[in-house]
Amino acid sequence: MEKSGGPPEYQPAPTVAYQPQPAGQMYPDMQQQAPQQTVVIQQPTSTVTTVVTQQPTAMVGWSTGLCDCFQDVKSCLCSFICGNFYYATLATRMGENCCVGCSGYGAGCVPGGHMAMRSRLRGTHGIQGTICDDCIMASFCLPCAMCQLSREMDKLGYSPNC
Repeated sequence: MEKSGGPPEYQPAPTVAYQPQPAGQMYPDMQQQAPQQTVVIQQPTSTVTTVVTQQPTAMVGWSTGLCDCFQDVKSCLCSFICGNFYYATLATRMGENCCVGCSGYGAGCVPGGHMAMRSRLRGTHGIQGTICDDCIMASFCLPCAMCQLSREMDKLGYSPNC
C-alpha cells in the first residue's frame, strides 16, 4: 500500500439483485399492527319518571267576615284598646316572634307584619285571597282584620289568647 496525499481508494460495492415486493408486503417478516384505540361503550340506561298527581285542594273563604267583630267581643276590645300588645299576641300564637306583631298601629318594628301574617295563615290553610287584599286590610281595616285573624286562628285550633 502506497502512501500518498490523495484520497484513499475504495473497492466498488458488490452488486445486489433487487426484487420489488408485492404491495402490502414490503417487510414480510414484520406484521403491521393497527393503531390501538380505546373505545368506551356506554351502556343504555333506563329512566323512570314518576308523576305524582295531586288534586288541587279547594280554596275556602274566611270563616267569618271582616266586619263580624262583635262575634268575639274580647278580640274586638283588645284590638281597639291595646292593639300593639294584642297584635304581638297573635304573632306569638302563629309561632312568630312577637315583634312581627309590633308593625300594627305604626310602631314599625316589622313593616308589613300583619300582611305577612294574613298571607301565611291563608297559604297554610287554603283560605281564598290575595296579597293585595291582605295589604288593603292591613292598611285600612287593621283592627277588624286583627279580629278576623284571631277568630280564624281560634277556629283552626291555634293556642288561645292570653
